[in-house]
Amino acid sequence: MESKTVFGHLALRFAVHPENLATEALGFILRTSTAASRAFTAFVREIGLDDPGSLRVDTQQCGLDQSIPDMKCFDDTGRLRVVVENKFWAGLTENQPVTYIHELPAGVSALVLFVVPNARLKLVWNEIASRCKDAGIPVNEVEKPQTMKAADIGGGHCLAATSWGVLLDALSVAATSAGEIEARNDIAQLQGLCKRMDEEAFLPLSRDELTNLDMARRFINFSNLPFAILDEAVNQGSCVRKNETNYRHASGAYVQFGKYTAWVGFDRLAWRSMGVSPMWVIFPRDSRSAEVRKRLARFRTAAPQRCFDIEYGRAAVPIFLTPGVAKPDIVDNAVRQIKELRAELGLQGPPAVDPKPALTDGQDAEPECQTETSNQMTEETILELGTVVPGYPGGLDTSVNS
Repeated sequence: MESKTVFGHLALRFAVHPENLATEALGFILRTSTAASRAFTAFVREIGLDDPGSLRVDTQQCGLDQSIPDMKCFDDTGRLRVVVENKFWAGLTENQPVTYIHELPAGVSALVLFVVPNARLKLVWNEIASRCKDAGIPVNEVEKPQTMKAADIGGGHCLAATSWGVLLDALSVAATSAGEIEARNDIAQLQGLCKRMDEEAFLPLSRDELTNLDMARRFINFSNLPFAILDEAVNQGSCVRKNETNYRHASGAYVQFGKYTAWVGFDRLAWRSMGVSPMWVIFPRDSRSAEVRKRLARFRTAAPQRCFDIEYGRAAVPIFLTPGVAKPDIVDNAVRQIKELRAELGLQGPPAVDPKPALTDGQDAEPECQTETSNQMTEETILELGTVVPGYPGGLDTSVNS
């Protein structure tokens, strides 16, 4: 399930560099929470740092060659003990990690630590280790759990990489155990941002993905399946099919359930966010939204849950797909669920088209009923302008690159 926090939402929506916000948040937590600060000190000791005592945290301080590490930690005597570089999906700069290592004080146990998404841990570690070797810095790896990479680089210095999840989980456990509720909540907000960044990430491609034709076939299956479901639903009188749509993250068609307009199709964002099905019935935010939500109250408390709230105040109903059966059986079961949805909406008999469909906020009725060709033109315009479309089934926001 997608993690949703206010901080994560705002950081992704307005920040040019979410890493900077994450760094400031982490620094704030370590400065204001005694439990989190102690947990961080224990964390770096586990990597191999000699006990530094208490650590003072500074963020975005300029260093050698005008490098700007995300976070520096100093001991009680003012000696630099830990340099922390926080990454989501940005690449390494030319200063990383060699310049940071050269900045560590001679003869003092010190550490350069990279904090990255878990999916990127191995790739980043291989890159920083390679750069160290090119610079003549020995990298003697130390056995650690899979969630951490570490090496002795000589002179009492260490190099390490870990994931946001591992680090923040350690801080959260400490804050919770100490009863520091505000700190725990602050950490949860930062965890929300990190999880959102994981969800938004373009994951490194594997050779298996590029050569696995079953994957390509499955994408085509999912893209075509909603139209097979809708054809059968129309044949059985469960809905009236309107215009077909193809968006960046979704393919399907608008339908009419009596007086209610909805979109039915394969929605990759809803699938990723909710994790229950690739196929969805999504009701736009319009003048009938409150009525739809009221009628689907039982679906919200069903087991499994059959109605979710998604972006822009829309109600989304998953169509559960039957595993291990042929396509006709999947379609039949999906149509049965559509009939159950109609009944829950209080609709009986053949589907009558509402002569005046409810309007989506900020839109005329025309976009709901436009032809496929004009809809494609609208999408191209949307992609150019980077517009957030409240009625779009997948919550399209082209201001965030895919």
